Amino acid sequence: MTEGLNGNAYVEINNAFIEHNARIMCRAFPHEYNIAVVKGNAYGHGYGIIPALIRGGINAFAVARLSEGLKVRDYDKLHPVIMLEPVAPDLLKICSEHNISVCVCDTHTFEEVYNSGLRLRVQIKVDCGMNRLGFKSNKELTEAVQMIRESGFLSLEGIFSHFHTSGAADTEYADNLKQFELLTEGIDLEKVPMVHLDKTQTLILHDTPKYANAARIGIALYGFTTVHDFPDSLKGRIRKFQRRIYIKRNSVEPCKPIVEYDLKKAFTLYTRVLQVKEAKPDEYVGYGLFHPVDRPETVATIDVGYADGIDRRMIGAYVSINGKKCPIIGEIGMNMCQVLADSSVKRGDLVTVIGGAVPITDVTTHIGTTMYEVMTDIDSSIPRIYVD
Repeated sequence: MTEGLNGNAYVEINNAFIEHNARIMCRAFPHEYNIAVVKGNAYGHGYGIIPALIRGGINAFAVARLSEGLKVRDYDKLHPVIMLEPVAPDLLKICSEHNISVCVCDTHTFEEVYNSGLRLRVQIKVDCGMNRLGFKSNKELTEAVQMIRESGFLSLEGIFSHFHTSGAADTEYADNLKQFELLTEGIDLEKVPMVHLDKTQTLILHDTPKYANAARIGIALYGFTTVHDFPDSLKGRIRKFQRRIYIKRNSVEPCKPIVEYDLKKAFTLYTRVLQVKEAKPDEYVGYGLFHPVDRPETVATIDVGYADGIDRRMIGAYVSINGKKCPIIGEIGMNMCQVLADSSVKRGDLVTVIGGAVPITDVTTHIGTTMYEVMTDIDSSIPRIYVD
Protein backbone atom coordinates (compact mmCIF):
# COMPACT_ATOMS: atom_id res chain seq x y z
CA MET A 1 0.00 0.00 0.00
CA THR A 2 1.74 3.18 -1.20
CA GLU A 3 -1.19 5.60 -1.38
CA GLY A 4 -0.38 8.75 0.57
CA LEU A 5 3.33 8.00 0.98
CA ASN A 6 4.16 10.87 -1.41
CA GLY A 7 1.70 13.30 0.14
CA ASN A 8 -1.77 14.21 -1.06
CA ALA A 9 -0.95 15.06 -4.67
CA TYR A 10 -1.96 12.75 -7.49
CA VAL A 11 -2.53 13.01 -11.23
CA GLU A 12 -5.80 11.67 -12.61
CA ILE A 13 -5.51 10.42 -16.18
CA ASN A 14 -8.68 9.81 -18.17
CA ASN A 15 -7.83 6.79 -20.30
CA ALA A 16 -11.13 7.03 -22.16
CA PHE A 17 -9.94 10.42 -23.44
CA ILE A 18 -6.53 8.98 -24.38
CA GLU A 19 -8.23 6.20 -26.36
CA HIS A 20 -10.57 8.76 -27.97
CA ASN A 21 -7.65 10.97 -29.06
CA ALA A 22 -5.73 8.00 -30.46
CA ARG A 23 -8.74 6.80 -32.42
CA ILE A 24 -9.33 10.27 -33.92
CA MET A 25 -5.72 10.62 -35.06
CA CYS A 26 -5.39 7.06 -36.37
CA ARG A 27 -8.59 7.40 -38.40
CA ALA A 28 -7.71 10.85 -39.71
CA PHE A 29 -4.17 9.81 -40.67
CA PRO A 30 -4.11 6.07 -41.37
CA HIS A 31 -0.65 4.59 -41.74
CA GLU A 32 0.74 1.11 -41.62
CA TYR A 33 2.34 2.21 -38.35
CA ASN A 34 0.83 4.89 -36.13
CA ILE A 35 3.58 5.49 -33.60
CA ALA A 36 2.73 6.98 -30.20
CA VAL A 37 5.49 9.16 -28.79
CA VAL A 38 5.57 8.31 -25.09
CA LYS A 39 8.89 9.77 -24.00
CA GLY A 40 9.08 11.96 -20.90
CA ASN A 41 6.92 9.59 -18.81
CA ALA A 42 4.37 9.67 -21.64
CA TYR A 43 4.31 13.48 -21.53
CA GLY A 44 3.76 13.24 -17.77
CA HIS A 45 0.79 10.86 -18.07
CA GLY A 46 2.67 7.70 -17.05
CA TYR A 47 2.77 4.39 -18.87
CA GLY A 48 -0.63 3.22 -17.69
CA ILE A 49 -1.98 4.84 -20.87
CA ILE A 50 -0.41 2.16 -23.10
CA PRO A 51 -3.48 -0.16 -23.19
CA ALA A 52 -5.75 2.81 -24.02
CA LEU A 53 -3.47 3.86 -26.87
CA ILE A 54 -3.53 0.35 -28.32
CA ARG A 55 -7.33 0.24 -28.08
CA GLY A 56 -7.37 3.54 -30.01
CA GLY A 57 -5.35 2.11 -32.90
CA ILE A 58 -1.72 2.78 -31.97
CA ASN A 59 0.56 -0.07 -33.05
CA ALA A 60 4.08 1.19 -32.23
CA PHE A 61 5.73 3.35 -29.58
CA ALA A 62 8.66 5.78 -29.54
CA VAL A 63 10.77 6.62 -26.47
CA ALA A 64 13.95 8.55 -25.71
CA ARG A 65 15.43 6.49 -22.87
CA LEU A 66 15.81 2.74 -22.46
CA SER A 67 14.12 2.96 -19.05
CA GLU A 68 11.04 4.30 -20.85
CA GLY A 69 11.13 1.47 -23.36
CA LEU A 70 11.19 -1.08 -20.57
CA LYS A 71 8.17 0.56 -18.94
CA VAL A 72 6.28 0.28 -22.24
CA ARG A 73 7.25 -3.41 -22.33
CA ASP A 74 5.64 -3.85 -18.89
CA TYR A 75 2.31 -3.18 -20.63
CA ASP A 76 2.91 -4.43 -24.16
CA LYS A 77 5.16 -7.21 -25.43
CA LEU A 78 3.90 -7.23 -29.01
CA HIS A 79 4.29 -3.89 -30.77
CA PRO A 80 7.54 -2.17 -31.85
CA VAL A 81 9.22 0.06 -29.29
CA ILE A 82 11.57 2.51 -31.01
CA MET A 83 14.47 4.31 -29.38
CA LEU A 84 14.73 7.88 -30.70
CA GLU A 85 18.22 8.24 -29.22
CA PRO A 86 21.20 5.86 -29.21
CA VAL A 87 22.02 3.84 -26.11
CA ALA A 88 25.40 2.98 -24.59
CA PRO A 89 26.98 -0.22 -25.93
CA ASP A 90 26.59 -2.03 -22.59
CA LEU A 91 22.81 -1.56 -22.82
CA LEU A 92 22.40 -3.11 -26.25
CA LYS A 93 21.94 -6.59 -24.80
CA ILE A 94 18.91 -5.35 -22.83
CA CYS A 95 17.46 -3.94 -26.05
CA SER A 96 17.95 -7.30 -27.74
CA GLU A 97 16.38 -9.23 -24.86
CA HIS A 98 13.30 -7.00 -24.79
CA ASN A 99 12.97 -6.53 -28.56
CA ILE A 100 13.48 -2.78 -28.34
CA SER A 101 14.59 -1.17 -31.61
CA VAL A 102 17.85 0.75 -31.36
CA CYS A 103 18.65 4.12 -32.91
CA VAL A 104 21.70 4.51 -35.15
CA CYS A 105 22.52 8.13 -35.97
CA ASP A 106 26.11 8.09 -37.29
CA THR A 107 29.00 5.76 -38.10
CA HIS A 108 30.07 5.59 -34.44
CA THR A 109 26.71 4.39 -33.15
CA PHE A 110 26.41 2.04 -36.12
CA GLU A 111 29.80 0.46 -35.36
CA GLU A 112 28.78 -0.05 -31.72
CA VAL A 113 25.60 -1.83 -32.77
CA TYR A 114 27.34 -3.85 -35.51
CA ASN A 115 30.26 -4.88 -33.29
CA SER A 116 27.89 -6.09 -30.56
CA GLY A 117 26.99 -9.09 -32.70
CA LEU A 118 23.52 -9.04 -31.13
CA ARG A 119 20.24 -9.63 -32.90
CA LEU A 120 18.78 -6.15 -32.98
CA ARG A 121 16.16 -4.20 -34.85
CA VAL A 122 17.71 -0.98 -36.15
CA GLN A 123 16.13 2.41 -36.78
CA ILE A 124 18.40 4.77 -38.72
CA LYS A 125 18.02 8.49 -38.06
CA VAL A 126 18.73 11.01 -40.82
CA ASP A 127 19.57 14.68 -40.17
CA CYS A 128 17.71 16.83 -42.68
CA GLY A 129 18.61 20.24 -41.26
CA MET A 130 17.95 20.25 -37.52
CA ASN A 131 21.61 19.50 -36.74
CA ARG A 132 20.75 17.40 -33.73
CA LEU A 133 21.01 13.63 -34.39
CA GLY A 134 21.32 11.75 -37.65
CA PHE A 135 23.41 10.85 -40.69
CA LYS A 136 24.29 13.77 -42.97
CA SER A 137 26.13 11.70 -45.59
CA ASN A 138 24.43 9.60 -48.26
CA LYS A 139 27.58 7.46 -48.57
CA GLU A 140 27.75 6.65 -44.85
CA LEU A 141 24.02 6.00 -44.73
CA THR A 142 23.93 3.65 -47.70
CA GLU A 143 26.97 1.77 -46.39
CA ALA A 144 25.24 1.26 -43.03
CA VAL A 145 22.09 0.00 -44.76
CA GLN A 146 24.11 -2.45 -46.87
CA MET A 147 26.03 -3.77 -43.86
CA ILE A 148 22.83 -4.25 -41.89
CA ARG A 149 21.27 -6.24 -44.72
CA GLU A 150 24.37 -8.39 -45.13
CA SER A 151 24.99 -8.94 -41.42
CA GLY A 152 22.64 -11.84 -40.78
CA PHE A 153 21.94 -10.60 -37.25
CA LEU A 154 20.77 -7.01 -37.66
CA SER A 155 17.37 -6.12 -39.08
CA LEU A 156 16.67 -2.75 -40.72
CA GLU A 157 13.31 -1.86 -39.20
CA GLY A 158 13.12 1.81 -40.09
CA ILE A 159 14.57 5.04 -41.42
CA PHE A 160 13.33 8.30 -39.94
CA SER A 161 13.96 11.98 -39.44
CA HIS A 162 12.61 14.88 -37.40
CA PHE A 163 11.93 18.29 -38.93
CA HIS A 164 12.54 21.45 -36.93
CA THR A 165 9.56 23.47 -38.20
CA SER A 166 6.01 22.69 -39.22
CA GLY A 167 6.43 24.57 -42.51
CA ALA A 168 3.32 26.67 -41.96
CA ALA A 169 5.11 29.92 -42.76
CA ASP A 170 8.57 28.97 -43.98
CA THR A 171 10.28 26.82 -46.60
CA GLU A 172 12.15 24.66 -44.09
CA TYR A 173 9.70 21.73 -44.11
CA ALA A 174 9.92 21.44 -47.90
CA ASP A 175 13.71 21.85 -47.76
CA ASN A 176 14.00 19.16 -45.06
CA LEU A 177 11.88 16.82 -47.15
CA LYS A 178 14.13 17.31 -50.19
CA GLN A 179 17.19 16.75 -48.02
CA PHE A 180 15.75 13.45 -46.77
CA GLU A 181 15.23 12.32 -50.34
CA LEU A 182 18.80 13.27 -51.28
CA LEU A 183 20.29 11.51 -48.27
CA THR A 184 18.30 8.32 -48.93
CA GLU A 185 18.93 8.35 -52.68
CA GLY A 186 19.83 4.85 -53.84
CA ILE A 187 17.94 3.19 -50.98
CA ASP A 188 14.67 1.51 -51.96
CA LEU A 189 12.45 2.96 -49.24
CA GLU A 190 9.61 0.64 -50.21
CA LYS A 191 11.73 -2.24 -48.89
CA VAL A 192 12.19 -0.53 -45.52
CA PRO A 193 9.45 -1.77 -43.16
CA MET A 194 8.98 1.61 -41.47
CA VAL A 195 9.69 5.11 -42.81
CA HIS A 196 8.53 7.94 -40.54
CA LEU A 197 9.04 11.69 -40.84
CA ASP A 198 5.86 13.35 -39.61
CA LYS A 199 4.91 14.55 -36.15
CA THR A 200 1.50 15.85 -35.08
CA GLN A 201 1.94 19.35 -36.55
CA THR A 202 3.22 18.25 -39.96
CA LEU A 203 0.56 15.54 -40.18
CA ILE A 204 -2.12 18.18 -39.82
CA LEU A 205 -0.52 20.64 -42.24
CA HIS A 206 0.94 18.45 -45.01
CA ASP A 207 0.22 15.32 -47.00
CA THR A 208 2.39 12.42 -45.90
CA PRO A 209 5.05 11.61 -48.52
CA LYS A 210 4.11 8.49 -50.49
CA TYR A 211 7.23 6.62 -49.38
CA ALA A 212 6.44 7.18 -45.67
CA ASN A 213 4.21 4.45 -44.26
CA ALA A 214 4.45 5.57 -40.63
CA ALA A 215 4.08 8.71 -38.53
CA ARG A 216 4.85 9.71 -34.96
CA ILE A 217 1.89 11.15 -33.07
CA GLY A 218 2.78 13.05 -29.92
CA ILE A 219 0.97 15.97 -28.33
CA ALA A 220 -2.39 15.25 -30.01
CA LEU A 221 -2.70 11.99 -28.09
CA TYR A 222 -2.74 14.05 -24.91
CA GLY A 223 -5.43 16.44 -26.11
CA PHE A 224 -3.51 19.30 -27.72
CA THR A 225 -2.30 20.59 -31.03
CA THR A 226 -0.16 23.64 -31.69
CA VAL A 227 -1.81 24.17 -35.08
CA HIS A 228 -4.76 26.56 -35.09
CA ASP A 229 -6.41 28.83 -37.60
CA PHE A 230 -6.61 32.55 -36.96
CA PRO A 231 -9.70 33.68 -35.01
CA ASP A 232 -12.62 35.15 -36.95
CA SER A 233 -12.02 38.68 -35.68
CA LEU A 234 -10.68 41.84 -37.28
CA LYS A 235 -7.24 41.17 -35.81
CA GLY A 236 -7.41 37.52 -36.87
CA ARG A 237 -8.43 38.40 -40.43
CA ILE A 238 -5.60 40.94 -40.70
CA ARG A 239 -3.07 38.35 -39.47
CA LYS A 240 -4.46 35.78 -41.90
CA PHE A 241 -4.08 38.26 -44.79
CA GLN A 242 -0.50 39.08 -43.72
CA ARG A 243 0.30 35.36 -43.59
CA ARG A 244 -1.01 34.88 -47.16
CA ILE A 245 1.17 37.75 -48.42
CA TYR A 246 4.23 36.35 -46.63
CA ILE A 247 3.65 32.85 -48.03
CA LYS A 248 3.26 34.17 -51.58
CA ARG A 249 6.27 36.49 -51.34
CA ASN A 250 8.55 33.75 -49.96
CA SER A 251 7.26 30.91 -52.19
CA VAL A 252 6.17 28.84 -49.21
CA GLU A 253 4.35 25.69 -50.28
CA PRO A 254 0.70 25.93 -49.19
CA CYS A 255 -0.51 23.81 -46.29
CA LYS A 256 -3.72 21.83 -46.06
CA PRO A 257 -6.75 23.64 -44.63
CA ILE A 258 -6.52 23.51 -40.84
CA VAL A 259 -8.97 21.11 -39.19
CA GLU A 260 -9.78 21.41 -35.49
CA TYR A 261 -10.02 17.88 -34.09
CA ASP A 262 -12.20 16.95 -31.13
CA LEU A 263 -9.31 16.17 -28.81
CA LYS A 264 -9.83 15.76 -25.08
CA LYS A 265 -7.36 16.69 -22.35
CA ALA A 266 -6.75 13.74 -20.05
CA PHE A 267 -4.40 15.19 -17.40
CA THR A 268 -5.47 16.72 -14.07
CA LEU A 269 -3.24 17.31 -11.03
CA TYR A 270 -5.01 17.30 -7.66
CA THR A 271 -3.92 17.77 -4.07
CA ARG A 272 -5.48 18.57 -0.67
CA VAL A 273 -5.65 21.52 1.71
CA LEU A 274 -3.33 20.92 4.68
CA GLN A 275 -4.37 23.84 6.86
CA VAL A 276 -6.47 27.02 6.79
CA LYS A 277 -5.69 30.08 8.89
CA GLU A 278 -6.34 33.79 9.13
CA ALA A 279 -3.48 36.14 8.35
CA LYS A 280 -3.63 39.55 10.02
CA PRO A 281 -2.59 42.95 8.68
CA ASP A 282 1.15 43.63 8.97
CA GLU A 283 1.92 39.89 8.73
CA TYR A 284 3.36 38.06 5.73
CA VAL A 285 2.51 34.91 3.79
CA GLY A 286 5.27 32.49 2.75
CA TYR A 287 9.02 32.98 2.58
CA GLY A 288 10.57 36.41 2.70
CA LEU A 289 8.50 39.55 2.42
CA PHE A 290 6.90 38.90 -0.94
CA HIS A 291 3.29 38.90 0.22
CA PRO A 292 2.57 41.50 2.91
CA VAL A 293 -0.93 41.31 4.40
CA ASP A 294 -2.72 44.67 4.40
CA ARG A 295 -6.14 43.37 5.43
CA PRO A 296 -7.37 40.10 7.00
CA GLU A 297 -6.89 37.16 4.59
CA THR A 298 -7.93 33.53 4.68
CA VAL A 299 -4.87 31.52 3.66
CA ALA A 300 -4.98 27.84 2.69
CA THR A 301 -1.77 25.84 2.55
CA ILE A 302 -1.88 23.11 -0.10
CA ASP A 303 0.27 20.01 -0.39
CA VAL A 304 2.30 20.63 -3.55
CA GLY A 305 5.37 22.70 -4.43
CA TYR A 306 8.28 23.14 -6.79
CA ALA A 307 9.81 19.74 -5.92
CA ASP A 308 6.61 18.25 -7.30
CA GLY A 309 6.98 20.19 -10.54
CA ILE A 310 5.03 23.36 -9.76
CA ASP A 311 6.85 26.16 -11.53
CA ARG A 312 7.74 29.01 -9.17
CA ARG A 313 6.43 31.44 -11.79
CA MET A 314 2.92 30.25 -10.95
CA ILE A 315 2.67 32.91 -8.23
CA GLY A 316 -0.49 34.85 -9.12
CA ALA A 317 -1.96 31.95 -11.08
CA TYR A 318 -4.94 30.21 -9.58
CA VAL A 319 -6.01 26.81 -8.34
CA SER A 320 -9.60 25.68 -7.92
CA ILE A 321 -11.15 24.73 -4.55
CA ASN A 322 -14.85 23.92 -4.27
CA GLY A 323 -15.36 25.41 -7.73
CA LYS A 324 -13.77 28.75 -6.82
CA LYS A 325 -10.57 30.27 -8.20
CA CYS A 326 -7.98 30.78 -5.48
CA PRO A 327 -4.81 32.69 -6.47
CA ILE A 328 -1.40 31.43 -5.37
CA ILE A 329 0.22 33.96 -3.01
CA GLY A 330 3.66 34.22 -1.46
CA GLU A 331 6.69 32.29 -2.68
CA ILE A 332 6.10 28.70 -3.75
CA GLY A 333 7.92 26.30 -1.42
CA MET A 334 9.53 22.95 -2.09
CA ASN A 335 6.47 20.87 -1.16
CA MET A 336 3.82 23.40 -0.22
CA CYS A 337 2.36 26.67 -1.34
CA GLN A 338 -0.33 29.01 -0.13
CA VAL A 339 -3.45 30.31 -1.79
CA LEU A 340 -5.89 33.09 -1.02
CA ALA A 341 -9.10 31.35 0.03
CA ASP A 342 -12.33 32.15 1.85
CA SER A 343 -14.22 30.82 4.85
CA SER A 344 -15.77 27.99 2.82
CA VAL A 345 -12.39 26.26 2.39
CA LYS A 346 -11.59 23.56 4.96
CA ARG A 347 -8.71 21.26 5.79
CA GLY A 348 -8.80 18.22 3.51
CA ASP A 349 -10.66 19.93 0.64
CA LEU A 350 -9.71 18.72 -2.84
CA VAL A 351 -7.63 21.20 -4.86
CA THR A 352 -7.41 21.21 -8.65
CA VAL A 353 -3.91 22.49 -9.44
CA ILE A 354 -3.42 21.88 -13.19
CA GLY A 355 -5.99 20.61 -15.69
CA GLY A 356 -9.76 20.34 -15.49
CA ALA A 357 -11.06 23.51 -13.83
CA VAL A 358 -7.58 25.02 -14.24
CA PRO A 359 -6.93 24.64 -18.00
CA ILE A 360 -3.34 23.78 -18.80
CA THR A 361 -3.33 26.53 -21.44
CA ASP A 362 -4.12 29.07 -18.69
CA VAL A 363 -1.05 27.84 -16.79
CA THR A 364 1.19 27.96 -19.87
CA THR A 365 0.04 31.50 -20.67
CA HIS A 366 0.73 32.65 -17.11
CA ILE A 367 4.26 31.28 -16.87
CA GLY A 368 5.22 31.65 -20.54
CA THR A 369 5.96 28.06 -21.46
CA THR A 370 4.38 25.10 -23.27
CA MET A 371 2.01 22.32 -22.31
CA TYR A 372 4.86 19.88 -22.94
CA GLU A 373 6.89 21.43 -20.13
CA VAL A 374 4.00 21.83 -17.69
CA MET A 375 2.95 18.17 -17.92
CA THR A 376 6.41 16.60 -18.01
CA ASP A 377 7.59 18.72 -15.06
CA ILE A 378 5.16 17.01 -12.68
CA ASP A 379 7.31 14.61 -10.68
CA SER A 380 7.00 11.00 -11.79
CA SER A 381 6.83 9.84 -8.16
CA ILE A 382 3.41 11.51 -7.85
CA PRO A 383 0.87 8.69 -8.37
CA ARG A 384 -0.95 8.51 -11.70
CA ILE A 385 -4.51 7.30 -11.20
CA TYR A 386 -6.17 5.94 -14.36
CA VAL A 387 -9.91 6.24 -14.90
CA ASP A 388 -12.12 5.37 -17.88
